Amino acid sequence: MNKRRVKIIVVAFVTVVLAAVLFAVGMAENVTDGMFNMNTPTKITKNSTVVGTINSKKDYEAFVFEIEKEGALSVRLDHDNMLDSVKCGYVVTLYKIIEGESREYKEITYFESFWSDVTSSWGETGVSPGTYCVVVDPGSDILYGDFTLVTTFTPSSTFEKELNDTKETANSLGVGYAFYGSSSQRSDGYDHDWYVFELSKDSCVNISFAHDDLTFPKAGWNIKLINENDEVVCDFTSKLTDTLLKTGKIGLKAGTYYIKVENVSTIATTYSIMLGSEKAVNNEFELNDTPETATELPQDVETGGSLADRLLSLDKDYYKINVPAEGVVDITFSHEELEGDKNGWNIRILKKLKNGTYYEIIKKVSAWNSSGYKLSNVGLEAGDYYILIDGDSLAYNSASYTLQWAFTQRSDFEVEPNGSRKTAKDIVANTYYYGAIISSDVDFDEDYYRFEITEKRNVSLELWHKKVTDSSVTWVGSIIDEDGNVVKSIESSLDQGLVLTGTVTLEPGTYYVKIETGMYESELPYYFKLVR
Repeated sequence: MNKRRVKIIVVAFVTVVLAAVLFAVGMAENVTDGMFNMNTPTKITKNSTVVGTINSKKDYEAFVFEIEKEGALSVRLDHDNMLDSVKCGYVVTLYKIIEGESREYKEITYFESFWSDVTSSWGETGVSPGTYCVVVDPGSDILYGDFTLVTTFTPSSTFEKELNDTKETANSLGVGYAFYGSSSQRSDGYDHDWYVFELSKDSCVNISFAHDDLTFPKAGWNIKLINENDEVVCDFTSKLTDTLLKTGKIGLKAGTYYIKVENVSTIATTYSIMLGSEKAVNNEFELNDTPETATELPQDVETGGSLADRLLSLDKDYYKINVPAEGVVDITFSHEELEGDKNGWNIRILKKLKNGTYYEIIKKVSAWNSSGYKLSNVGLEAGDYYILIDGDSLAYNSASYTLQWAFTQRSDFEVEPNGSRKTAKDIVANTYYYGAIISSDVDFDEDYYRFEITEKRNVSLELWHKKVTDSSVTWVGSIIDEDGNVVKSIESSLDQGLVLTGTVTLEPGTYYVKIETGMYESELPYYFKLVR
């Protein structure tokens, strides 16, 4: 058990029974009146330099002072250098005195002063008007002798006000200016600082978190943005070497939001937090991590978004689109070019099936060092679809992006998904049909079309595409029977405009035209005709 707390419990008893209860349940944050049974606290001012003495193991010094305005308070302890840095000579604790049915001493922070420290402090702590008490106790390695205690108070309206450890005691956070906080130590754990802000209208907010470079690349703070339903919108970690972190734009609906700063390091320093906000114009709104909470995405409207930082999960941005008729959809995904060739964003098109599951029609990837990806010539039937923007943990990127989709009504274009005989599009002879081989991730697209032969016929397949100066074999067109056997096929390279299978005689039955990629892939549109 921490010796400092044992000492305080000894001197903070009301009865022997109370002391026993406190010892049994562990370290209590609040100490009721009866804290001082030996030394009456010395009254000082908020800007003081006073001398005290520790004479014995059970000795302590206590100082009480008033603060009339909100601001920042620092407490420093000076003593002679005893040339042994591993021994703790003093423990200095700051309490706020709360008057009620009983008087409570609520611990705000403490620090330890080692023998060789000469001077030590926890830095600045934000306080509100009230009565405060500083207690100097012997440390685990008692240093008998004199010390000097220095208290310094600076009025400030932009410093956190302890105790703001809960959602209910959150400090109000304004927009557009830096607000300061500190990393208090507590006997029962690390400090949590809560801030609250209101959005009267839908907005894009951004959070900046800054502090001095503290040399060690370990985690110093966890910062969470939380909505009024206690759902974490985004959270990220600031290492002690991260002098400035920014979330980028986060779309939020009007409402009440909280920022929670969790201190996860024993190194205390002042940090600054700044909230930026601007009117949301055509932007995603968090939380849109599921199809049910998807952001509506109108046709031909550029919409902004970003993948919010998450510590234990990955953000997903869902957008709902309505395709009004059978036709072709084009999707434009754009972002600034960034350093590195990692695949930072996935662009997916999903369709909800009758059984309630979601089928992934297409998945494309946009790398950091690209400016985005243009997904063209995706044939879809009328209905609702979802565009999902996400990433993976190895290449996750929270930079801003824009998303836009366009639609052209066409009944002569292939309709995805048509990658099997079961999902083939019906066609008739002597009519042109159009399509494109749009591969999904590492899977190669295949387009199937179905036709019926009612009597024995001679048929052939014509396959066309725009000519490109390249001899790579890019398309393969085949006539297939209902068992999947290839009856006739032809290859087409990019530098060929028209290829024909030649005539083949078919018996009555069901047949298919299959268009697939050759040795090389191209997403250029093709068109074909079944001739009979």
